[in-house]
Amino acid sequence: MGSRMRAIRIGAVSVGVALTLGAVAAPAMAQPQRSTATVQTQTTAAPAPTGLAYTYDAASQSVTVTWDPKDPADTITRNYRPGLCGETPQYPCFIAPQVILGNSFSFKKAPNTAPAYVKIYAENATHQLTGSEVLTVTV
Repeated sequence: MGSRMRAIRIGAVSVGVALTLGAVAAPAMAQPQRSTATVQTQTTAAPAPTGLAYTYDAASQSVTVTWDPKDPADTITRNYRPGLCGETPQYPCFIAPQVILGNSFSFKKAPNTAPAYVKIYAENATHQLTGSEVLTVTV
């Protein structure tokens, strides 16, 4: 039932392919399996940070922004990044490269200056960011 092709030799060069048809076992080409947890981590956005608040230390002119701690059941959020927005809350935010593992960060702000608009971004394993509501900081 099988048919065979043989290589043809021309001078010193072999041309052709040996081919066998019939009941020949081929290696399985299985795709590697990923666990459901791995797939979920890669595709699910981290929950947005909530409970944003700030305090101001006039002596050091330092604003400390805090938010609710990460829920112990949250397996998606890897870290947080601060975002400082433009002149109004509707302007885009610059997301800092700073990685925050806790639930607070500080920055300097002189008194009697324009408000600062801050967002906190939760980041998952694939670097997808989910932003909080805008926090308006006035001092």
